[in-house]
Amino acid sequence: MDEYKFLKAKFNCLVFSIVILVSIPVHLISAKHPYDHFTAFCKIGERVPGTAGHLVARDFIISSMRNPEVDSFSVFGTNYYNIYKRFPGEEPRIGFAAHWDSDIGCPGANDGGSGVSLLLSLADTLEKNPTMHAVDLLFFDGEDVGGAELLGSRHFAANCLTDYNYIIVLDMVGDKDLQIFQEGNSAKFFPAFVDSIWEIGREIAPEVFVPIVKYYITDDHISLIKYGIRSIDIIDFDYPYWDTADDTADRCSRQSLDTMFRFILSLVYQRPRL
Repeated sequence: MDEYKFLKAKFNCLVFSIVILVSIPVHLISAKHPYDHFTAFCKIGERVPGTAGHLVARDFIISSMRNPEVDSFSVFGTNYYNIYKRFPGEEPRIGFAAHWDSDIGCPGANDGGSGVSLLLSLADTLEKNPTMHAVDLLFFDGEDVGGAELLGSRHFAANCLTDYNYIIVLDMVGDKDLQIFQEGNSAKFFPAFVDSIWEIGREIAPEVFVPIVKYYITDDHISLIKYGIRSIDIIDFDYPYWDTADDTADRCSRQSLDTMFRFILSLVYQRPRL
Protein backbone atom coordinates (compact mmCIF):
# COMPACT_ATOMS: atom_id res chain seq x y z
CA MET A 1 0.00 0.00 0.00
CA ASP A 2 1.50 3.36 -1.00
CA GLU A 3 1.51 6.35 1.38
CA TYR A 4 -1.51 8.00 -0.27
CA LYS A 5 -3.68 4.88 0.03
CA PHE A 6 -2.51 4.37 3.62
CA LEU A 7 -3.41 7.93 4.62
CA LYS A 8 -6.75 7.73 2.81
CA ALA A 9 -7.59 4.47 4.58
CA LYS A 10 -6.60 5.97 7.92
CA PHE A 11 -8.74 9.04 7.23
CA ASN A 12 -11.75 6.93 6.26
CA CYS A 13 -11.34 4.91 9.43
CA LEU A 14 -11.25 8.11 11.49
CA VAL A 15 -14.37 9.46 9.80
CA PHE A 16 -16.17 6.17 10.43
CA SER A 17 -15.18 6.27 14.09
CA ILE A 18 -16.45 9.83 14.45
CA VAL A 19 -19.75 8.92 12.82
CA ILE A 20 -20.15 6.00 15.22
CA LEU A 21 -19.37 8.18 18.25
CA VAL A 22 -21.78 10.89 17.16
CA SER A 23 -24.57 8.37 16.65
CA ILE A 24 -24.12 6.67 20.02
CA PRO A 25 -26.31 9.01 22.14
CA VAL A 26 -29.58 8.22 20.42
CA HIS A 27 -28.93 4.50 20.84
CA LEU A 28 -27.85 4.44 24.48
CA ILE A 29 -30.02 2.07 26.44
CA SER A 30 -30.77 2.62 30.12
CA ALA A 31 -31.71 -0.14 32.54
CA LYS A 32 -35.29 1.08 32.24
CA HIS A 33 -37.05 3.18 29.64
CA PRO A 34 -38.34 6.48 31.09
CA TYR A 35 -41.91 5.26 30.59
CA ASP A 36 -41.26 2.25 32.82
CA HIS A 37 -39.98 4.51 35.60
CA PHE A 38 -42.93 6.80 34.91
CA THR A 39 -45.65 4.19 35.29
CA ALA A 40 -44.08 2.78 38.45
CA PHE A 41 -43.74 6.23 40.00
CA CYS A 42 -47.28 7.23 39.10
CA LYS A 43 -48.68 4.24 40.99
CA ILE A 44 -47.74 6.06 44.20
CA GLY A 45 -50.38 8.71 43.56
CA GLU A 46 -50.29 12.05 45.35
CA ARG A 47 -46.94 13.13 46.81
CA VAL A 48 -48.00 16.03 49.00
CA PRO A 49 -45.30 16.98 51.53
CA GLY A 50 -46.13 15.75 55.00
CA THR A 51 -48.14 12.74 53.81
CA ALA A 52 -47.40 9.03 53.59
CA GLY A 53 -47.38 9.20 49.78
CA HIS A 54 -44.65 11.81 49.96
CA LEU A 55 -42.40 9.45 51.94
CA VAL A 56 -43.14 6.54 49.61
CA ALA A 57 -42.16 8.69 46.61
CA ARG A 58 -38.97 9.82 48.36
CA ASP A 59 -37.98 6.22 49.04
CA PHE A 60 -38.83 5.21 45.45
CA ILE A 61 -36.43 7.79 44.02
CA ILE A 62 -33.67 6.98 46.50
CA SER A 63 -33.92 3.23 45.90
CA SER A 64 -33.88 3.73 42.11
CA MET A 65 -30.31 5.08 42.13
CA ARG A 66 -27.00 4.02 43.60
CA ASN A 67 -25.88 6.10 46.59
CA PRO A 68 -27.78 9.34 46.01
CA GLU A 69 -27.39 12.27 48.40
CA VAL A 70 -30.45 13.24 50.47
CA ASP A 71 -30.60 16.86 51.61
CA SER A 72 -33.39 17.22 54.17
CA PHE A 73 -34.75 20.51 55.51
CA SER A 74 -37.82 21.71 57.34
CA VAL A 75 -40.21 24.59 56.67
CA PHE A 76 -42.95 25.40 59.20
CA GLY A 77 -42.71 21.94 60.70
CA THR A 78 -42.94 20.00 57.42
CA ASN A 79 -39.96 17.96 56.27
CA TYR A 80 -38.74 18.21 52.70
CA TYR A 81 -36.14 16.16 50.86
CA ASN A 82 -34.00 17.22 47.92
CA ILE A 83 -32.29 14.24 46.33
CA TYR A 84 -29.09 14.62 44.31
CA LYS A 85 -27.17 12.16 42.19
CA ARG A 86 -23.75 13.42 41.15
CA PHE A 87 -21.58 11.86 38.45
CA PRO A 88 -17.86 12.73 38.39
CA GLY A 89 -16.11 14.35 35.45
CA GLU A 90 -14.66 17.54 34.12
CA GLU A 91 -15.90 20.78 35.66
CA PRO A 92 -17.92 22.92 35.38
CA ARG A 93 -20.88 20.63 35.92
CA ILE A 94 -24.10 20.50 33.99
CA GLY A 95 -27.34 19.72 35.76
CA PHE A 96 -30.82 18.42 35.03
CA ALA A 97 -33.57 19.09 37.55
CA ALA A 98 -37.16 18.10 38.17
CA HIS A 99 -39.51 18.44 41.13
CA TRP A 100 -40.98 15.26 42.59
CA ASP A 101 -43.73 16.48 44.92
CA SER A 102 -47.34 17.03 43.87
CA ASP A 103 -50.11 19.42 44.83
CA ILE A 104 -53.12 18.52 46.95
CA GLY A 105 -55.73 16.64 44.92
CA CYS A 106 -53.35 16.16 41.99
CA PRO A 107 -51.67 12.81 41.20
CA GLY A 108 -48.92 14.77 39.42
CA ALA A 109 -48.23 12.33 36.60
CA ASN A 110 -47.03 14.87 34.06
CA ASP A 111 -46.51 17.61 36.65
CA GLY A 112 -43.51 16.10 38.36
CA GLY A 113 -43.65 12.46 37.35
CA SER A 114 -42.48 13.01 33.78
CA GLY A 115 -39.34 14.88 34.84
CA VAL A 116 -38.55 12.35 37.56
CA SER A 117 -38.75 9.46 35.11
CA LEU A 118 -36.34 11.13 32.70
CA LEU A 119 -33.81 11.80 35.44
CA LEU A 120 -34.01 8.23 36.73
CA SER A 121 -33.39 6.84 33.24
CA LEU A 122 -30.50 9.24 32.80
CA ALA A 123 -29.05 7.98 36.08
CA ASP A 124 -29.31 4.40 34.79
CA THR A 125 -27.61 5.38 31.56
CA LEU A 126 -24.77 7.36 33.13
CA GLU A 127 -23.98 4.44 35.44
CA LYS A 128 -23.44 2.23 32.39
CA ASN A 129 -22.09 4.85 29.98
CA PRO A 130 -19.95 7.40 31.86
CA THR A 131 -19.31 10.72 30.19
CA MET A 132 -16.15 12.79 30.60
CA HIS A 133 -18.20 15.75 31.84
CA ALA A 134 -19.56 16.08 35.38
CA VAL A 135 -23.35 15.73 35.53
CA ASP A 136 -25.73 16.37 38.43
CA LEU A 137 -29.30 15.11 38.64
CA LEU A 138 -31.37 17.23 41.00
CA PHE A 139 -34.73 16.09 42.36
CA PHE A 140 -36.33 19.11 44.05
CA ASP A 141 -39.02 18.85 46.70
CA GLY A 142 -41.61 21.45 47.64
CA GLU A 143 -42.15 23.02 44.22
CA ASP A 144 -45.92 22.56 44.26
CA VAL A 145 -46.48 23.83 47.82
CA GLY A 146 -48.97 26.70 47.83
CA GLY A 147 -48.63 28.95 44.79
CA ALA A 148 -45.39 27.41 43.54
CA GLU A 149 -43.27 28.23 46.59
CA LEU A 150 -40.21 26.56 45.01
CA LEU A 151 -38.97 25.48 48.43
CA GLY A 152 -36.57 22.77 47.28
CA SER A 153 -34.88 24.75 44.54
CA ARG A 154 -34.60 27.80 46.82
CA HIS A 155 -32.94 25.70 49.49
CA PHE A 156 -30.57 24.19 46.94
CA ALA A 157 -29.65 27.50 45.33
CA ALA A 158 -29.09 29.29 48.63
CA ASN A 159 -26.59 26.62 49.70
CA CYS A 160 -25.02 25.91 46.32
CA LEU A 161 -21.23 26.17 46.11
CA THR A 162 -20.90 24.27 42.84
CA ASP A 163 -19.86 25.98 39.62
CA TYR A 164 -22.46 24.98 37.03
CA ASN A 165 -22.22 25.55 33.31
CA TYR A 166 -26.01 25.28 33.27
CA ILE A 167 -28.98 23.56 34.90
CA ILE A 168 -32.01 22.63 32.81
CA VAL A 169 -35.32 22.25 34.64
CA LEU A 170 -37.71 19.69 33.13
CA ASP A 171 -41.39 19.99 34.00
CA MET A 172 -44.54 18.63 32.35
CA VAL A 173 -42.76 17.06 29.39
CA GLY A 174 -44.72 13.81 29.00
CA ASP A 175 -47.96 15.12 27.48
CA LYS A 176 -49.31 13.01 24.61
CA ASP A 177 -49.67 16.21 22.58
CA LEU A 178 -46.17 17.43 23.35
CA GLN A 179 -45.28 20.92 22.16
CA ILE A 180 -42.63 22.97 23.94
CA PHE A 181 -42.38 26.71 23.41
CA GLN A 182 -39.55 28.81 24.81
CA GLU A 183 -40.24 30.02 28.35
CA GLY A 184 -40.16 33.80 28.73
CA ASN A 185 -37.98 34.19 31.83
CA SER A 186 -35.44 31.75 30.43
CA ALA A 187 -35.27 33.66 27.14
CA LYS A 188 -35.10 37.01 28.93
CA PHE A 189 -31.99 36.12 30.94
CA PHE A 190 -30.27 33.67 28.57
CA PRO A 191 -31.54 34.29 25.02
CA ALA A 192 -28.57 32.81 23.14
CA PHE A 193 -28.52 29.73 25.36
CA VAL A 194 -32.25 29.16 24.90
CA ASP A 195 -31.90 29.48 21.12
CA SER A 196 -29.06 26.95 21.14
CA ILE A 197 -31.09 24.49 23.21
CA TRP A 198 -34.08 24.80 20.91
CA GLU A 199 -31.89 24.26 17.86
CA ILE A 200 -30.75 20.96 19.36
CA GLY A 201 -34.33 20.09 20.28
CA ARG A 202 -35.49 20.73 16.74
CA GLU A 203 -32.83 18.38 15.43
CA ILE A 204 -34.45 15.66 17.55
CA ALA A 205 -38.11 16.63 17.14
CA PRO A 206 -38.88 19.75 15.05
CA GLU A 207 -42.61 19.30 15.64
CA VAL A 208 -42.11 19.46 19.42
CA PHE A 209 -39.65 22.32 19.99
CA VAL A 210 -41.16 25.62 18.89
CA PRO A 211 -38.63 28.51 18.94
CA ILE A 212 -41.14 31.15 20.08
CA VAL A 213 -41.79 32.52 23.57
CA LYS A 214 -45.33 31.80 24.71
CA TYR A 215 -45.43 31.86 28.52
CA TYR A 216 -43.58 33.32 31.50
CA ILE A 217 -43.53 30.55 34.11
CA THR A 218 -42.67 30.58 37.80
CA ASP A 219 -40.78 27.32 38.14
CA ASP A 220 -37.64 26.00 39.85
CA HIS A 221 -35.36 27.77 37.38
CA ILE A 222 -36.39 31.11 38.94
CA SER A 223 -34.76 30.13 42.24
CA LEU A 224 -31.56 29.18 40.45
CA ILE A 225 -31.42 32.34 38.35
CA LYS A 226 -31.83 34.50 41.46
CA TYR A 227 -28.67 32.94 42.88
CA GLY A 228 -26.64 33.46 39.71
CA ILE A 229 -26.96 29.98 38.19
CA ARG A 230 -27.56 29.81 34.45
CA SER A 231 -30.81 27.89 34.30
CA ILE A 232 -33.76 27.57 31.94
CA ASP A 233 -37.14 25.87 32.05
CA ILE A 234 -38.30 23.31 29.51
CA ILE A 235 -42.03 22.91 30.01
CA ASP A 236 -45.16 22.15 27.99
CA PHE A 237 -47.60 24.48 29.71
CA ASP A 238 -50.42 23.77 27.26
CA TYR A 239 -51.54 20.86 29.40
CA PRO A 240 -55.22 21.11 30.40
CA TYR A 241 -54.90 18.63 33.27
CA TRP A 242 -52.25 20.62 35.16
CA ASP A 243 -52.99 20.83 38.90
CA THR A 244 -56.14 18.72 38.61
CA ALA A 245 -57.18 15.20 39.59
CA ASP A 246 -56.98 14.28 35.90
CA ASP A 247 -53.19 14.62 35.70
CA THR A 248 -52.83 10.86 35.44
CA ALA A 249 -50.46 8.52 33.62
CA ASP A 250 -52.88 7.89 30.75
CA ARG A 251 -52.61 11.56 29.73
CA CYS A 252 -48.94 11.02 28.90
CA SER A 253 -47.15 8.85 26.36
CA ARG A 254 -44.11 6.66 25.93
CA GLN A 255 -43.35 8.49 22.68
CA SER A 256 -43.16 11.91 24.34
CA LEU A 257 -40.86 10.63 27.08
CA ASP A 258 -38.72 8.88 24.48
CA THR A 259 -38.39 12.12 22.51
CA MET A 260 -37.34 14.05 25.59
CA PHE A 261 -34.90 11.36 26.64
CA ARG A 262 -33.18 11.39 23.24
CA PHE A 263 -32.96 15.17 23.54
CA ILE A 264 -31.31 14.93 26.99
CA LEU A 265 -28.88 12.26 25.81
CA SER A 266 -27.86 14.52 22.95
CA LEU A 267 -27.02 17.28 25.43
CA VAL A 268 -25.14 15.01 27.83
CA TYR A 269 -23.10 13.00 25.34
CA GLN A 270 -22.74 15.34 22.39
CA ARG A 271 -22.93 18.99 23.45
CA PRO A 272 -22.57 19.50 27.20
CA ARG A 273 -20.50 22.67 26.78
CA LEU A 274 -23.00 25.13 25.34
